[in-house]
Amino acid sequence: MPAAGLWITPVRGRAALSALAWTAGYVVGLVVVVLLGLLVANVVGTARPDTALLALVVLGGTAVAALLAVWVHLLRRRGLRWADVGLRAPERSPLHLLWQIPAVMAAGVAASMVVLIPLGAGQEGSDDALADLATGGPVFVVLGLLAVAVLVPVAEEVVFRGIVLPALRARFRAVPGIALAGAVFAAVHLIPPALPYLLVVGISLCVMAQWYRSIVPGIVLHGVNNAVVFAGIVAAGAT
Repeated sequence: MPAAGLWITPVRGRAALSALAWTAGYVVGLVVVVLLGLLVANVVGTARPDTALLALVVLGGTAVAALLAVWVHLLRRRGLRWADVGLRAPERSPLHLLWQIPAVMAAGVAASMVVLIPLGAGQEGSDDALADLATGGPVFVVLGLLAVAVLVPVAEEVVFRGIVLPALRARFRAVPGIALAGAVFAAVHLIPPALPYLLVVGISLCVMAQWYRSIVPGIVLHGVNNAVVFAGIVAAGAT
């Protein structure tokens, strides 16, 4: 058996690039369909869909689209299993999450303070989709929580830790490979004020994926993090 911490996967090289390209295409395609739908609704004069509904469709839809692309264009095409992108039982006790979750989140907050306070920038990034869900009423709050704490973490961990990380680790040593994978994760969120926090979380999730040799614990941490952020937005909107 490979040494603990060694990330092994057949997903690398052209297979990884092709999967990522198809995933991006599916996600962008869904967003384009939503935008075209809004344009058509505006042209024909029908009522604009509720912003909370749109946010839910975009967040949940892009996550489902990403997973569908991975299944169709990577797993099924190449005869692989979900375990090959890290969805397998961890090789270390998940009880370590009891200290890892608060430690990673605290480190992210500390990094944000160190970087942003001297610059005079706010520590909180804006996410209009989450704000729309938080103010859409109880039903959208519950559905939004399921989307951001379950669907999105599963999709993002499959893509970033199940494909991007091993592809980079196949080309680089551990430290630069993990750092690059974490940086890609932070950058694609397109929330500049949150970059320090996202970079710490992204790198930590990469380290955890290698340490556990599974992305499942990372999904749990990712889900808890997103749930806490979403709960904070809901609480702020209620005051």
